[in-house]
Amino acid sequence: MAPGPAPRVGRRGAARPPAPRLPRARYAWERAAPLLAAAGLHVFALDFRGHGDSDWVGPGGYYHFADYTADLAGVVRALGGRAALVGHSMGASAALAYAGTEPERVTALVCVDGLGPPDMPADLAPDRFQRWIADLARVAARPGFAPVPSDAVAKLQLRFPHLPADAVRALVARNARDVDGRTAWKFDPLHQTTSPQPYSVRQAEVFWRRVGCPVLYVEGGASGLRLDADDVAHRLATLRAERVTIPGAGHHPHLEAPDALADAVARFLRR
Repeated sequence: MAPGPAPRVGRRGAARPPAPRLPRARYAWERAAPLLAAAGLHVFALDFRGHGDSDWVGPGGYYHFADYTADLAGVVRALGGRAALVGHSMGASAALAYAGTEPERVTALVCVDGLGPPDMPADLAPDRFQRWIADLARVAARPGFAPVPSDAVAKLQLRFPHLPADAVRALVARNARDVDGRTAWKFDPLHQTTSPQPYSVRQAEVFWRRVGCPVLYVEGGASGLRLDADDVAHRLATLRAERVTIPGAGHHPHLEAPDALADAVARFLRR
């Protein structure tokens, strides 16, 4: 996952205001994790740094993508040194990077509706750095937390129409906290800034080619993932990945179709 929401990219990669996004934390797996456990798998869900109930990076720090790879390295070591990884969206990208960094420690990899963002031209970097600095100044001027809008549930339901309403309400409630009488998101406001580093498919491919374990890609049939079909096919071929499509699911199959998602993942990992 890149720190903060990935900006929508227009001509020449110009950033546009991000759409509302679901809070990224372990609570998003509450529907699928019990089903995976019931299938006989040992399931551990984590909050990446600055998300959910994990610690924030602190003054002067930032969340770079390499940090999430380091987080996974620590978790895998804590679990005994080898593990199968299942990641969604940003978590899938982090898992891909880690599986290519320490391939001997990853026994299997499942990417749920996430193969990395679209490629970005290198000459976009100065513009992204400029946007990043402006975003840092904006966050610094705030009271130190990101308030939860009163219409957060309605906005998220509009943005993600395939999600059950009760799932959206539960995620908003679980990812909010009280700060001096105001409702705030648990995540660090720095996650609402633009990452300075453009995404490079050329660099990512170096990691993908080093992945040595079996790979499964699970996509929602109505996902709307911003990659064209040829790009997806190329990435899956590089990873030598199997592909499963869950009809009717959008970008969050683990919330929208947890039974189908858990069945696909369990069958894959049992092999």
